Amino acid sequence: MSSSYSLPPLLVSQIGALVSSGHFSSRSDVVKEALRFLLEEKSHLRTAAAVELYRSGDTTLTKGAEIASLRPESFREVLLDQGLMLPDTVEWESIE
Repeated sequence: MSSSYSLPPLLVSQIGALVSSGHFSSRSDVVKEALRFLLEEKSHLRTAAAVELYRSGDTTLTKGAEIASLRPESFREVLLDQGLMLPDTVEWESIE
């Protein structure tokens, strides 16, 4: 899945410098590492992404919990709080 994004010139220069200096093998690797670090450090963003993926039907409760780095029960509570799941909803996949 290839996507294109616009970045400020200074950021593009810094990414290029990291590749030129040998710290990364490609500009794509720099961006992937930066996003990975962002999502590891900002748990609320991981959770927001998981909730949106669940809301759009692109992930399940169990996989959403994994994305958010939460236990399925905790992710279910997040979904309940946001009105994306009813209290009596049972997803078969979440029963293990």
